[in-house]
Amino acid sequence: MPLDARKAQHLLQLISRSYEGRQRSLVAVVLSGGSYSYRLVQGIVRFLHCIDPQIYDSSGQPPRPEADLLLIAPSGTDFSGVVYLADCTVASASAVAAAAKYELIEVVPVGLLPGGTHVRVLLRRLR
Repeated sequence: MPLDARKAQHLLQLISRSYEGRQRSLVAVVLSGGSYSYRLVQGIVRFLHCIDPQIYDSSGQPPRPEADLLLIAPSGTDFSGVVYLADCTVASASAVAAAAKYELIEVVPVGLLPGGTHVRVLLRRLR
């Protein structure tokens, strides 16, 4: 059964309400026109398991690149041109230089509605 506009709006209100008190700020470093700019991105952050890149897996092959962090951002959050995300709350060059940095692996809009109700971003820590 397709969702009508009233049901879709209700879903979006519930999802935006679920973000309250659970969001954390990250700084997106955006490259545009040869210069870097910084902007704050809000979202729910969940740490995933971290692997040691120096330890081989049981098959003897180097470990596959996996995500260290999962960011669930509200729909409409723009990740185009983002080079990496920094784990700090101040959008300045000095704060980003001192913070932990995460590269984007995958950015996917997911959810019940066409176009998604939120954005799932997999991140890997830059070492």
